[in-house]
Amino acid sequence: MDRTAQCLCGGLRAIVSAPPQGVTICHCRDCQRRSGVPLTCNAFFRTADVRLEGAHRVYVRDGQEGRKVRHHFCPDCGTTVFSQGEKFPGLCMVVVGAFADPDFPAPTASVFEETMHPWVLLPPGIEHYAQGRAAGALKPKPA
Repeated sequence: MDRTAQCLCGGLRAIVSAPPQGVTICHCRDCQRRSGVPLTCNAFFRTADVRLEGAHRVYVRDGQEGRKVRHHFCPDCGTTVFSQGEKFPGLCMVVVGAFADPDFPAPTASVFEETMHPWVLLPPGIEHYAQGRAAGALKPKPA
């Protein structure tokens, strides 16, 4: 079953053909600034399971330990839909809010809690990380 995430204007879409490998809440300052909200929720997919459609631009930034992160965003409305980072080869992230699907799987981990706003309440049973996960902690699962 395909799922489609899209930007606000609908010009950029990420079509995924498999379930997420994981769903994570991120509280890092870069995600806060990129999204304009105190946390983001990102679904990890095998890169081979995601197809981008529509015009987009890419913003490249330094992530942890100088690894590059590439954010793909709509040139018209500015919404980031898709990201890839060197830290987790073979995986990419799609912003969960871009699916606009209340039945999307819930997050199972919370990262960069050292910069989490103190009033944020997290789901019970979630994994907690003061910083990000270690490189290689997420690996693509076989199809």
